[in-house]
Amino acid sequence: MDYKKIVTGQLEVNTYIISHINGDCLVFDPSDSCGDVVKYLKKEKLRPISILLTHGHFDHIMGIPDILAEYKEVNIRIHDDDRDMLSDSNRNGSVLMGADFAVDSGIEPLTEGAARIGEFEFTVLHVPGHTRGGCAFVFDNVCFCGDTVFAGSVGRTDLPGGDSRQLLASIREKILTLPPRTILCPGHGGRTTVERESLINPFLRGL
Repeated sequence: MDYKKIVTGQLEVNTYIISHINGDCLVFDPSDSCGDVVKYLKKEKLRPISILLTHGHFDHIMGIPDILAEYKEVNIRIHDDDRDMLSDSNRNGSVLMGADFAVDSGIEPLTEGAARIGEFEFTVLHVPGHTRGGCAFVFDNVCFCGDTVFAGSVGRTDLPGGDSRQLLASIREKILTLPPRTILCPGHGGRTTVERESLINPFLRGL
């Protein structure tokens, strides 16, 4: 599977692009200042067919207008439990950054289980804890896990909708049960593997 990571926004979000041989692609978590993402799409002659969101925090969604300005027919997919974050700057946190960001059209729900968008087949995992509607996406041996788990750490749970027990349960039941060599591509920082995190992540001891 072909994927590209581009670091975007003030909080250095990992925006991922998965492409298919036919030129279609999926864009994950576009943060603000997504000009480099658009440049990459144009350079590689890729056509985004959907924006997939791991959750609704501002740093993972504020690049949506940059994508839609160039590709107007692209839909946005997010779990229903985070749906209202897109249209509420207080809930998505953008108001704390002096912004009033909201998007309320072209949105489709994500549900847990097998999924297909165009030629892309993958699995959606509902992983609440960082937010109520957090999701991870598994493509073959790669899992795009958002802010659920990082290399050596886990997502924060002190924001509205966060729950530390629920987060650890999600990681234990949905992430650590993936094959050990599964590559984890988090929302910030470098990638890791299920095996590595199960062995050395101090937050996951005893799970």
